[in-house]
Amino acid sequence: MTVKCSSCGNVNPQANRFCGMCGLELGRPLSGRERRRVTVVFIDLARFSTITHGLDPEEVRDLADEVLSAVAGVIEDFDGYVDAFRGDGLIALFGAPRSHPDDPLRAVLAAAKSLETIAEVGQGRGIVLAGRAGVNSGIVIAGAVSSGRAHSYTVMGSPVNLAARLEEAAEPGEVWVGPDTYEATRHRLLFEPTGHIELNGFPNVQNAFRLVNAQAQPDVDPYAHLEFVGREAELAALAAAFDRVVEGGMPNELWLAAEAGRGKTRLVKEFVNALGERAVALWIDHRPASEFTWDPVAFQLFGLRAGDEEHVAVHRVQSYLDEVMPDDTRAHRAILGSLNLAPLQTWTRLERRSVDRTSLAWCDLLAAVSRSKGSRGLVLVVEGEPRDRSLLEFLRLLQDTTAPLLVIRTSRDRSLPDGVDALHLPALTFDESLKLLDEVASPALRLAADALVRQVGGVPAYVLELGRALSITQEDSFSGSLASLLQARLDMVDLKPRKLLAQAALVGEASWEGLLLTLSGSGDPADIRSLTSENLLVKQPNSTIPGEVEYRFQSELLRNAVLRMIPFGDRPQLHLRIATWLEESAPLEFAELIAEHFERGGSPDSAFDHFLSAAELALHERDGRRCFELFERCLKQAVPAAQVAHGAVAALQAAVA
Repeated sequence: MTVKCSSCGNVNPQANRFCGMCGLELGRPLSGRERRRVTVVFIDLARFSTITHGLDPEEVRDLADEVLSAVAGVIEDFDGYVDAFRGDGLIALFGAPRSHPDDPLRAVLAAAKSLETIAEVGQGRGIVLAGRAGVNSGIVIAGAVSSGRAHSYTVMGSPVNLAARLEEAAEPGEVWVGPDTYEATRHRLLFEPTGHIELNGFPNVQNAFRLVNAQAQPDVDPYAHLEFVGREAELAALAAAFDRVVEGGMPNELWLAAEAGRGKTRLVKEFVNALGERAVALWIDHRPASEFTWDPVAFQLFGLRAGDEEHVAVHRVQSYLDEVMPDDTRAHRAILGSLNLAPLQTWTRLERRSVDRTSLAWCDLLAAVSRSKGSRGLVLVVEGEPRDRSLLEFLRLLQDTTAPLLVIRTSRDRSLPDGVDALHLPALTFDESLKLLDEVASPALRLAADALVRQVGGVPAYVLELGRALSITQEDSFSGSLASLLQARLDMVDLKPRKLLAQAALVGEASWEGLLLTLSGSGDPADIRSLTSENLLVKQPNSTIPGEVEYRFQSELLRNAVLRMIPFGDRPQLHLRIATWLEESAPLEFAELIAEHFERGGSPDSAFDHFLSAAELALHERDGRRCFELFERCLKQAVPAAQVAHGAVAALQAAVA
């Protein structure tokens, strides 16, 4: 009887515990999970049982569904991941399965917005609803958890449990955060200490932090003053699109597609600024979890201000409407009504249409503005991937007008609709990334920066975060912000090559193509090419193993970040596979490295033999200090007494020599 290795396919005798080819423990595949730095959010409804006492079970379910659907929309709006629903609450993740450099900030802001949303749902139903939230950051194990045929992605670890305890301790309407989350966000948000607390299972956590103000700087771009770098081709493409709508006098909708952090908003702002007074520019930033209103558009178009008295606001709006569309009084009334500045219109049966009259009135207004004196056209920027029905209908109606209207809509690449006119935003070049980094990082950090800039993949937000992280991080340390940044960069790599990269990090400073192909289990070099094309691994001109192509990491900080992602439970098997390949392929000079991998893989017999060989090699090279260090490591292995005696005799002979 034989057993086939699930990793390399080698056929082994049934009595073998480990594969004779790759060293993998037979019958025990790798977990397929990762260690990740995440921020966990627990949210639930406070006193929900009391509020719903006496309600029919279906009413309770409908209320919970409405609340949780709205909160889930908020989480997704901040690009978080809803991990699980639990009764009247949910668990959300920021940093898994995808990361951003500012995941802790996103998590706290999402928690605060979720509590606001819960209160708004209650107001809509005429009841008092309040939520509470706990937020905590740390290292967890992430991956699929299975039960039978069911597999679901989740995370496990102490940071998850602490987030749950913080949520339980918080009062209704409060967001409590743990120490790690506080350190990552205290420069952007306002907190106050909760005072001494006791949390079940966490005797060492005696203080937490209560969010005081979630509006400190959430919408302020701290890098808005920096010089705009690169994007000449994309600016030219936007300008050409605007020229086409002006020349043709017809509308067009252009989608700007890129993942978070690529600089979509900054690019559009630069484009609008370059147009100057040649066009009217309006912005709609609508989030899926919120109800769409016309107020933000009115503030931009009519110059309204918060706190304006009603008669002042009516005068400003009416004066503007009289100027740009003087003969359409019915549209005037509809627009004033949409701003609660006049009674809403009622339509007779004959006047009713399938099209919403308010949307049609606003559509006519924007068309008139685009043709108004002094303007060549109008640019409408729509951010936030809205799902509000009335807003989507309005955007559709704009395309049926006869006016120079350019609608720019932003989207992530992965959620871009099919068949639309799209402009994809690429990464910055290496030189552009360095130029941008120079604006935020000290020149003294350039040496560290040069080694890391390639790792962040030309994403402007990541380059800026790298500069900030380096400014507060010693080159030989590893701050939470830098860990989050590099994790976010690694998430841009597909899962399979990312796992291979982590295994290369476990090998050491250098790895070799034959070993990487063995570790991948597929023998396909495509994953290696993917890593080199991303500048994560660098091919070396020479190799320390004859006949093998050698690769090294671009930076040691990146290797440390990748190494942290390998679950501890998977490491012994990987060490054995690495040691087995090196034993067969590497020259004698690798004896110490082979011994270390056998030692970490839990094979002391093999480690003993290779440490002994490495010690004898050091003796031959007349390196006495290193020779006896290796003998010492050799004699520490848990091997039979006869082997220990053999090693002791060899050490004694070396001492005599």
